[in-house]
Amino acid sequence: MRNLVRDYVMLVVGTLIMSAGFAYFLIPAKLTSGGVSGLAIVMHYEWGLPIGPVTFVLNVPLLVAGYRFLGGLRFTVRTLVSVAIFSAVVDPMAHLVRLPLTHDAFLASLYGGVTIGIGLGLVFGCGATTGGTTIIARLLQNALHGRLGMIEVAVDGVVVAITGLAFGPELALYSLVGLFVSGKTIDWAIEGSSGERLALIVSEASDEICGRITHDLERGVTVLEGRGGYTGVGRPVLMCVIARAEEPMLRSLVHTADPLAFMVVSAASTVLGEGFTPLSSAIPSRRPLLDLVRGRR
Repeated sequence: MRNLVRDYVMLVVGTLIMSAGFAYFLIPAKLTSGGVSGLAIVMHYEWGLPIGPVTFVLNVPLLVAGYRFLGGLRFTVRTLVSVAIFSAVVDPMAHLVRLPLTHDAFLASLYGGVTIGIGLGLVFGCGATTGGTTIIARLLQNALHGRLGMIEVAVDGVVVAITGLAFGPELALYSLVGLFVSGKTIDWAIEGSSGERLALIVSEASDEICGRITHDLERGVTVLEGRGGYTGVGRPVLMCVIARAEEPMLRSLVHTADPLAFMVVSAASTVLGEGFTPLSSAIPSRRPLLDLVRGRR
């Protein structure tokens, strides 16, 4: 119960911080952050629609459609709570801003990106997301069998392109700056500089967890032979590498299969191989170094 209360406190605080980033920086400057909330900002300025309710209405069918890709009811409920809080408070927060905190779009993109990144880091840390882009990317990945990271970037890129058509290319470029800053801040907020996570899982339901990671997350799993240092009992240890945005899904997936499972998730500084950066692209070429040495001579 203590952990549950802590998670929901973090969820509420993180969502409020993220909402403040939108209300005080992005919305007054006509900047977007990609995803459903970005579309809602465009629709607000083009047609006068409220941002919160539009965000909620667009997210609910995505949550329903993507339910089986999100790791179970626990993850879906928490994400729905985050979406509901954001939808309820973002418009009142924006109306409280009599004068923008800054009239500089670049400063708005920087401070908005940092604020939203901190809020999202807290939300991710308690096993949820704010819906939108992550859900769309998972659905498209299932249909197109592409890489999740690239698909998510493409989805955000479409929203930023719509921003450019509605508000002009300059504001679209500032929106890209905000996206980059928020992504880096999320990494910092969840204590890791890498976009990938290494997970080690020990559970009596290892077969079920392995199958669900392979099927639902479409990630590879390596089964290591482990043995308890105190009990001496042998037990398999599951090892897998996932994207940052998939960590809440993995947590919920493991919790659903075995609430007593032991899991360690850490930042992976370098991930090379199938499904991530190709190993060949990480091998430095010696020729530029030779050319540089010859030039100095």
